[in-house]
Amino acid sequence: MNDFFNGEVTQSIAWFSLTHFALLIGLGLSIFLLWYFSPKIKNSKYEVYIRYFLLFLFLIFEWKVFESRILNGSIFRLPLCAISLYLLTYSVVFKNEKVFKIAYFYSFGTYLTYLFFDTPWGLDRWGAWTFFGAHALIAWTSVYGINVLGYKIVRKDLIYSMVIFGVYSIISGYATHKYGGSDELFFFHPPMAELETLVANQHLLYVVLLCLVAAILMFIMYLPTQLNIRKK
Repeated sequence: MNDFFNGEVTQSIAWFSLTHFALLIGLGLSIFLLWYFSPKIKNSKYEVYIRYFLLFLFLIFEWKVFESRILNGSIFRLPLCAISLYLLTYSVVFKNEKVFKIAYFYSFGTYLTYLFFDTPWGLDRWGAWTFFGAHALIAWTSVYGINVLGYKIVRKDLIYSMVIFGVYSIISGYATHKYGGSDELFFFHPPMAELETLVANQHLLYVVLLCLVAAILMFIMYLPTQLNIRKK
C-alpha cells in the first residue's frame, strides 16, 4: 500500500497498449452510462448528493496537484485541463450556468489527454489514478451540466469562450516567456517532437496553427450540444 501512494515512478503506460485501450473504453462507457441515466438522476431526490460526490472526487483527484501548481507555482500558467476541471466542477456542484457555458468548450482537453497522455506513472501508482480520474471528471461534469442540469449552450457562448481563452493565452504565454516555467499551452514547446523544426523556423506560423486547431476543437465541442437541443 505504501508503494501505491509513494509517488515513485515505475513503468509508464504505453500508448495504444492493452491498458490504454482499457482506459479509453472505460472513459467511453462511463460517459455513455451517465448520459443514459441522466433523466433518472435529474428527477431523483438524491441528485444533490451526486453533485457533492463529484466535488469529493475533485478533491481526492486534484488536491496534490493543486498544492504544487497553485500554492507553489503560478496561476497564470495553469494548463487548459486544470481550468476546465476547476470551473466545470464549480459550475456543476454549485449550479452556476454562466460559468459552465464558458468552461464547457475547454473540455476537449480531456479526450486529447486520454489519447496522448503524458503521465509517467502506471496504474500501480496513485498518481496515474488521479491523473486519469481528474481528466475523466472533466468529461463527467460536462455531460452532467448539459443532460442533468439542463444547461443550454448557444453560439454566443462559444464566441465568449474563445475570446476569454485568447486573453488567458496571451497572459499565460507572456508569463512563460518572461519568467519561464512550465509551458502548459505549448506556445514554445510543442507536444510533438515532429513540430520542433516548425517552432524553430516559423514560430509565428506554429502559434497561428495552434490557435486554429484549438478553435476547431472548441467548435467540435459545440456541435453535440446543438444536436442534444434539437433532439429534446
